Amino acid sequence: MIWVSWIIAILLVLVFIVIVTKVTVYIDLRHAKDNDYYRVTFMAWFKLIRYTYEIPVVKVQKDSNTLLVEEKSGAGENTNKDKWKDYSMEDGLNLLEDAKQFLEHVVGFHTIIRKFLSHIAVRNLKWHTRVGLGDAALSAILVGVVWSAKSGFVHLLDQYMRLKDPPRMTVVPAFQKMWSETIFQCIISFQLGQAILVGLRLVKHWRKIPRFYKPESESKAHSVKT
Repeated sequence: MIWVSWIIAILLVLVFIVIVTKVTVYIDLRHAKDNDYYRVTFMAWFKLIRYTYEIPVVKVQKDSNTLLVEEKSGAGENTNKDKWKDYSMEDGLNLLEDAKQFLEHVVGFHTIIRKFLSHIAVRNLKWHTRVGLGDAALSAILVGVVWSAKSGFVHLLDQYMRLKDPPRMTVVPAFQKMWSETIFQCIISFQLGQAILVGLRLVKHWRKIPRFYKPESESKAHSVKT
């Protein structure tokens, strides 16, 4: 039975290592006019484990036929019929009760996420932006709006997470031309055990959400051809 004890001890050590493992995430987001670049790198165990998710180029070509904004989803749905349903007062009360329970679960979901975010540390936040509208007065107004948006975002970030150092932010106006450019970089870190715990809580939380009330015998569906 000694080998069983050794196996249990090894498993406990592995579980402990996983729980205390620190995950570091490097975020690099860049935007310049119609070109975007995104890269997110996950690291653990002194960079021995590394995974990078990267989108090297995202380019919007307004005159290209490769992007069809007019295309719509769900074009195959039958549109020559109108469906009607009759709802009783009881149906309405049940719907209100379902809405109440759903909102309570949303509040619980927010509590779980917020508790997890409070364990996330944010370092080396850099956010540099250059914008312009081709007019000096309008560009100056836009700079003020961007500054306000950035300040609000950082304040919200500081409320939910732990900012370890002051963010470095700039907003540079481009007075004589239309321009939009920004670089956002930061490093976030958290313990893997906290992520696993919040995942288990979310699974438990969503399993408690009631299914919406769907009247069957009390309501009738009618189809009217147009």
